[in-house]
Amino acid sequence: MANTSAMSPVKGQGDGGAAEGEGGVPGGGSPLLRAAAPKHTFQSTVSLMRNPQGPPLDYSFLEIKVIEELREVMPRTGFRKQPPETIEDETGAQVPNPLRDEWVAPPRDDLQVHGLKLGNNMLASLPPVFNIIIREIMDKPRNLSWIDLSFNQLEEVPQVLASYQMLNVVYLHSNRIRKLNSAKCLTELPSLRSLTLHGNPCEQTKNYRLFCMGMFKTIKSLDFTCVTTIDREKAETFYSRYLRNKERIRNGD
Repeated sequence: MANTSAMSPVKGQGDGGAAEGEGGVPGGGSPLLRAAAPKHTFQSTVSLMRNPQGPPLDYSFLEIKVIEELREVMPRTGFRKQPPETIEDETGAQVPNPLRDEWVAPPRDDLQVHGLKLGNNMLASLPPVFNIIIREIMDKPRNLSWIDLSFNQLEEVPQVLASYQMLNVVYLHSNRIRKLNSAKCLTELPSLRSLTLHGNPCEQTKNYRLFCMGMFKTIKSLDFTCVTTIDREKAETFYSRYLRNKERIRNGD
């Protein structure tokens, strides 16, 4: 695990951030995977030109305990929405916002943020106020397509994530999530392709991997491991049987 003391909050903002890989996630992939990636169609290229992706907002390693703290810190990299000129102090009076002086405008007005890194913090939950906070730091929060919440202290999968229908990558590994059923809210994400839950107590659930693949029918990767056609067939059989047994128990059979 990275040394958090060496990763202190950055006052200014970077000008690019890490290279992005599949699904817009930093890190990239192997040359073979990149070579095998499908080529952009003309329409997708035009779309990318109209909506170029900027670097993710990186709030990792900032010892954040509650999501409201995002109002008080600048991201390590990425271009957040311009902070308001004033904020309320403890007495309720309007005072100059210190973040205003630290804010760096993006090099292009049309750069759009699609990723949010909140990993390696101390978040115990992601309450509904997250919806308000994200509107304060992102110009178009509905564009959020991937989020990293790994290495926090979450005890259940945040239900608020289901509100972001563009999400295709969700990292939740190395938290304190005990019940797999709390992840059911993520089945409402039609574009979910990559999910991580390993390193949580729920990983000890019997038939954990089959259960996850059966529950999330759209994912192509679980815990950084590809979901194969055979995996999918086994998972569908298992999960169908699980649902039938659950229905029998509910009906008292």
